Amino acid sequence: MISMQQILQLPIMNTALPLTSNADSSSITVYWASVIETPVEDFVRPRELILSSGIGCQNDRELLEFIEELMEAGASGLILSVGHYISSIPDVVIDFCETKAFPLVEVPWEVRFSDITEAISGALHKSSLRSIDVSNKIRTDLLEIILEGKGMEAIASYVYEQLQIPMLVVDKRGRLKAQTDQSAGAAEWWNKYLSQGGNPLFPPFQQPDPEKTLPANMEWMDTDAGTLLRLTVQTTQDIQGYMILQWPSNKEKHDVFEEYTLLLLEHSVTTSALCFLHDQTALETEMRLKDDFVWSLAKDNYESRDQALSRGKSLGYNLELPYICFVAKPENVERVFHAESPPLSYDHWLEQIGYTFEEEVSHASRYLKARVMSTFQKSELIVYLEMHPTMMYDTVYYFAETVQYRLEQKIPHLVISWGVSKTAAPWEFVASFSEASSALDAGRRQRGFGYIHTYEDTRFDRALMSLAKNEEIRQIAEATVAPLHHYSVERGIDLMKTVRTYNECKGNVSQTSRELNLHRQSLLYRLKKIESLTSCDLNNSDDLFLIELSIRLHTAGALFVTDERTSHA
Repeated sequence: MISMQQILQLPIMNTALPLTSNADSSSITVYWASVIETPVEDFVRPRELILSSGIGCQNDRELLEFIEELMEAGASGLILSVGHYISSIPDVVIDFCETKAFPLVEVPWEVRFSDITEAISGALHKSSLRSIDVSNKIRTDLLEIILEGKGMEAIASYVYEQLQIPMLVVDKRGRLKAQTDQSAGAAEWWNKYLSQGGNPLFPPFQQPDPEKTLPANMEWMDTDAGTLLRLTVQTTQDIQGYMILQWPSNKEKHDVFEEYTLLLLEHSVTTSALCFLHDQTALETEMRLKDDFVWSLAKDNYESRDQALSRGKSLGYNLELPYICFVAKPENVERVFHAESPPLSYDHWLEQIGYTFEEEVSHASRYLKARVMSTFQKSELIVYLEMHPTMMYDTVYYFAETVQYRLEQKIPHLVISWGVSKTAAPWEFVASFSEASSALDAGRRQRGFGYIHTYEDTRFDRALMSLAKNEEIRQIAEATVAPLHHYSVERGIDLMKTVRTYNECKGNVSQTSRELNLHRQSLLYRLKKIESLTSCDLNNSDDLFLIELSIRLHTAGALFVTDERTSHA
């Protein structure tokens, strides 16, 4: 690529006469040159310099039409040979080109087109070699930055030094990774945009590029901070982040097409992608180490406290603080996966879900100014949150609700159940994990999915489990509830729900039938069936208590009652 000005300075063009003064020959680029006569049709490419003898133009109108077609095709200019087919170029043609700032050059008939095209081709070749040298220099400089481990800040500084254009580098979630001098305005605007719920992937400020002149990874954004040029940093199909240049007010947008600028931006994007990959690999390695360590705390899989303290310190954890434990279980991950149909395997997608969970936990803990440790294991999130002495227990709910809310924004329709421990003391990792797991299981049994359940809420369940340790009580309860369970499975009628509703309605048949949406006679039939199956009298408070207790133990998972049909199979 060379400019029209460079072409006019070639020795072969000494006798050439530029006829349009309005055309800025220094800013008009030429990619190639060719000889074309009328008609133009599809033979002219954008940025092509045309040489013509005017053989097909018999009058001024035809010559004007020829030039108009060249302009529409995107030609860089026209060199007309004068003296044979065209004796002189009419003023009306010169005026038209002057008005349109279209380069029009006159050369004598004696100058051969082959000599002109040869000279231009030579100049283009030299320019190409210079571009290769410049490209290699930029690539080498940026590669040295990567090899020296200087990271994103150094890449941004290098681009700023070369172009004197302030810039930011952000990751795909919009978090600032690097910024240069003079970029405070753009950084302030970007942070404000994100704080107002803006999407870093699709900011609503893009300016259309109908002519598709920009490379696919570049786009203009007109914002309160001025004109920004956003470059997408991508590896294969994954967006890693963005480079955002604060375009100077004294530069035109088309200045981005300057050869050196384009080369520098293209190479900096490639180098930034390598840097993002390096950072991502390091982060994933660190997260795996942290995940394994937190899991070992929960399962008591460490040799000694000293070993755990040392390893925790190397990972940035302080184990001497009091921590409360959360266990969160996403309930419908497979359904959400199939609904989203991401271009990932299920295991890879679930791993990304785990990273998202831990990111939101980290965000919520920063807001509370509390330390946190977390891991995603066996499709469950385990969190240890530091409990300050002044921290109220309501903060526990606030933390879980904050994480839940932010996850709902990122992964709609995902249902999450929570269990929260009671214990919050140093080195009680195993006990608090056990409590949180018990709270999660009890909450799912009692209320279903999608709720926050604390260990304090499980007092009744724990009392039932203690009762179930008595062999005689368990045998009596199993003998009472087994017939109800088997009948319910065989007939598709939930007799246990019928008993509990009847008990909640304090034996009021009319109210029970309304609650169950049953005809009164149907309810009476069910109640008789319950009495016959259990050999209990529902009008006897002791018998009713025995049935209720047996059902509660069964619901809590304390009894061993099988499906009769399955056991016979």
